[in-house]
Amino acid sequence: MHPITVSRAASSNRLHRDRTTSTAALLFLVAAVAAGCGPSFDPPSLIESTRVVGARVEVVGDANRASPAPGEAATVTWLMAAAGPMPAIGWAFALCAPGAPGALSCDGAPIAIYQGSENPPRIALSVPDAAAIGDAKSLILYGRICVGSAPDLDPSTGAPACADGGPGTTAAVAIAVQATGDDPNHNPVADRGITIDGQPWAALPAGVDACAFGPRFSAGTDDHVIAVATAAGDRESYTTLFGDPPVPTALREGLQISHFTTAGKLKSPYSFIEGDAGDDAPAAQVKWSAPRAADLSGATVVPFRFVVRDSRGGVDWTVRELCVTL
Repeated sequence: MHPITVSRAASSNRLHRDRTTSTAALLFLVAAVAAGCGPSFDPPSLIESTRVVGARVEVVGDANRASPAPGEAATVTWLMAAAGPMPAIGWAFALCAPGAPGALSCDGAPIAIYQGSENPPRIALSVPDAAAIGDAKSLILYGRICVGSAPDLDPSTGAPACADGGPGTTAAVAIAVQATGDDPNHNPVADRGITIDGQPWAALPAGVDACAFGPRFSAGTDDHVIAVATAAGDRESYTTLFGDPPVPTALREGLQISHFTTAGKLKSPYSFIEGDAGDDAPAAQVKWSAPRAADLSGATVVPFRFVVRDSRGGVDWTVRELCVTL
C-alpha cells in the first residue's frame, strides 16, 4: 500500500501546483486501495470509506504557526472523513529524521513513537533541539490509522501496520523545522466565508439537522456553484533559495483548496489560487451536482469538507452540510 502524503513545498507556484496535484492523486489512490476497490476508481472528492484528508501542524503557544523551531512543542491533528458515522480507530506514528529526499521512512531509529485511539488523531510532540537536529530542514511523522483494529509499529524502524492485516491508511506528513532567520509559516484560514449559488452557507452547530435548518436542494439538480473565500494573508510572502545556482528568491504562497463530499458530484477535487493572483481576496469556485433521486431513500444530509493548503505546508479546514430532497 502506498502512503498518504501531505507535502510541504518551498518552491514557485508552478512547482506547488504540480506537487499538490500529485498529492491529491495519491490521496485518492490510497483511499481506493484501503477500501478494497478494483481497477475502476471513484472520484477522489467522493468519500465512500474512512479516509485521511489532511494534517495540520500547530506550534504550542502560537497555534496559527505551522513551522516549529528546534526545541519547541507542536501538535499534529489528522482530519478524518467517512461516508457515515466515524468508526472506531486506533493509530500509531513514529517521529523520524527524514531519509533520502522524498522518502517516507525513518533514517535510523525513530525519535519518538505515539499511539492512541482518539478520533481525530491528535499527536503532541517535541521537536529536538538544534544540536540533535543538525542541518535537517524537516521531520517526518509517519504511521498508520487502523479501522476496527489495533495499530502496530516496528520500534526499530517505525514501519507501520494494523493487527492481523486489518484495514487502515498509512499516512505521513513532513514537519518543516524553522531555522533561525527563516520566514515563519502560518496556517491559512479555511472559514472566511462560503457561499452556494451566491447565498451565504454557514456552518451549523453540532447536532443541528441540516434538513431542518440548512440549505435545501432538489435531487438531480446540477451545477450548483460553491465559492470558498480567501484573504491576502492566507498567501504569505517569503524568501527561499531557488534556481541553479540557488539564490535568495522572494516568492508568495499559492493555495490549493480540496473539496470532499459524501454524495453527488463535484466537478473538480481541488481548485487553486496562485500566489501572484491580482485579486487580494479571490474566491475558489467549484460546481456540485446533487445526487439523483434513485440514489436516495428520502431527504438526506450531505456533508462537505474544504481543506485549504498553502505551498509551504500550512493547512486548515472547515465543514458544511446541506439537505438534498426528493
